[in-house]
Amino acid sequence: MKAAGLRRGGVKFVSCPTCGRTEIDLIGLANRVEGLVRNLDRDITVAVMGCVVNGPGEAREADYGIAGGKDKGLLFKKGEVLGTYDYDQLCDKLMELIENDR
Repeated sequence: MKAAGLRRGGVKFVSCPTCGRTEIDLIGLANRVEGLVRNLDRDITVAVMGCVVNGPGEAREADYGIAGGKDKGLLFKKGEVLGTYDYDQLCDKLMELIENDR
């Protein structure tokens, strides 16, 4: 209902479909992030994108997001890249950003 715009409030979660550029476990990463943000009491959009080439641009409307690359990924806010982190740090860095950006 939220994704269709029929219900407001809470976190809206978006992810891209996988494609030939995806070099990460996008589905696993998306599931992990979705679980972490599911119960946040914030009206925000969080994106998990499969590649650093198109990810931040395609998700520029998202408040926060990550885009995966080979063993690394980008952390971004409103399409602006904030940093590059090792794959195993992406979720923690995303949550730090969301929690500290009030």
